Amino acid sequence: MDVRELTCWAQRIFDPTASVDDLVAARLRLRGELLPGWYDDWVLLERERLRQLRMHALEALADRLAAAGRHSEAVQAAYVAVQAEPLRESAHRTLIRAHLAEGNLIEAMHAYESFRTMLADELGAAPSRLMRDLVNRLPVPDFHPASHF
Repeated sequence: MDVRELTCWAQRIFDPTASVDDLVAARLRLRGELLPGWYDDWVLLERERLRQLRMHALEALADRLAAAGRHSEAVQAAYVAVQAEPLRESAHRTLIRAHLAEGNLIEAMHAYESFRTMLADELGAAPSRLMRDLVNRLPVPDFHPASHF
């Protein structure tokens, strides 16, 4: 990956005055890791720093796209973050918020349940208080199938 390109892209995402249109194009190209196969301490630290920068940028991009009403792109950006780090809870919270911004309550609930199950299966753990608070604020769908006939 090009460190300079990733860093510049992330800085633009974190800049509230930057246009959302300029941020989307580079998103999918910014993959890979710094100096694969190298295990010097400085490389490991820098590789982790860049991984964290990419993840924070993807989450921020999804939030900005959702705020701009570009819901499909917001969901896609959130899924890129979830795919990159499946156990990263902040990526899953971002995905849930993107679904909610689009008005897809059931999708948000499904995303939460999928994460909750994966976390339990993989780590024997439960979602954090932040995640539970987000989900506990979700309205319960009012669905009465018999009344629609």
